[in-house]
Amino acid sequence: MKTLSLRVRKSLIPIVLVSTLSFSVLADGYRNPPESASALGKIGGKIAHIDDVSAVTINPANLTDLEKPEVMVSLTLGYAVREIDSPYGFSDESEDPWAYLPAVFAAFPFADGEYVAGLALTVPYGRFTDWESDIYFAQASPYYAEQSVINLSPTIAKKITDKVSVGLGMNVYQSDIMFKQLFPWSSLTMNPADPAGNARFEGDGYGVGGNAAVTWKVNDNHTLALTYKSPFSIEYDGDFDVSNVPGSAAAMGVTSSSRFETEIDYPTVVAAGYGIQLTDTVRVEFDIEWIEHSLNESLPIDIGANTAILPSSVIPQDWDDNWTYGFGVDWQFAEEWVARAGYIFLETPTPTETTLPVASEEDQSVVSVGLGYDCETGHSLDVAFAAGIFDGRTVNDNVNPAVNGDYDFDAYLFSLAYGYTF
Repeated sequence: MKTLSLRVRKSLIPIVLVSTLSFSVLADGYRNPPESASALGKIGGKIAHIDDVSAVTINPANLTDLEKPEVMVSLTLGYAVREIDSPYGFSDESEDPWAYLPAVFAAFPFADGEYVAGLALTVPYGRFTDWESDIYFAQASPYYAEQSVINLSPTIAKKITDKVSVGLGMNVYQSDIMFKQLFPWSSLTMNPADPAGNARFEGDGYGVGGNAAVTWKVNDNHTLALTYKSPFSIEYDGDFDVSNVPGSAAAMGVTSSSRFETEIDYPTVVAAGYGIQLTDTVRVEFDIEWIEHSLNESLPIDIGANTAILPSSVIPQDWDDNWTYGFGVDWQFAEEWVARAGYIFLETPTPTETTLPVASEEDQSVVSVGLGYDCETGHSLDVAFAAGIFDGRTVNDNVNPAVNGDYDFDAYLFSLAYGYTF
């Protein structure tokens, strides 16, 4: 353990910042799952055949299918646990496994139905991981990481022809981040009597992006949809605090608090969905996505007066672009009822060289099922459940040997949505 702690001064800042970018054991970088229960229920095939108001964020071109004003509220609960077996003889699992993602959608046709306006409030990116502060790697890697990115998305859709619809939207983002790590002052002062301090980084910021979509109903039974979400950056401003600052560290210019600034780049997302109406009641869809996570090459860091504990003001990330592939099916087995199911394969963008206990993930499959009820009085209710399928991941080449080990995961999603058509 002494060998590991001596690395902390060099690894504290880069390790902490990377941790804010990924919490979910769904291998999708730092993206959250689909925003509505209807989309989650057919997780791998949701773009071409999304036909409720949650299309505002999933495929705004499909809003032209709405004939009346519609609103929806949705809540997704996530359960995620990480386990680690270290080559140094330690084993542990993450704490506080539950997280939640709320969403609100609204849309209304106007100009005699020629246009449809939409508005959504969602959490498209957000992470939470909590290990106990006394876990063995807490002095060499973060034990706590929390991030949320809220998106306000005004959108407008128009039917260009009987077969082609388009949608355009603006995304206004607000984000908060916080992460914690123990800092052994002895690694800086070389005095073993100095107790460890608890370092906390906290900041918030704003960003702006856009999105576009087109849906082409090739014929009565085939539909092709394309969606695009632009990249965006958020500059975070906030505070850095650390406890138990010894006098010798203060003499080097270290203070118990200072400003904290960084900038995080969020990815371009391009997706295509092809839907087929197999029968009057059964539809199937195949989706593919490309996510430009390679934008995360590095992060700039500024902690003001505490620069003395930074080895560098630029932290390498080296994430990879990744793909998702999947399909979904829905079956309207009764006039007011529809059953859904889906599958998706997710590539992880995070290499083992820079992965972390709070950010660990692996390539994985996800399966989902869902059920929807839509009555003639305008009320609708959707529920969905999804589960991750994991093989585990071995990390043995990390730049910080303290986080090497065998990682395993459990992840489940539960979603409930209520809608009303006026």
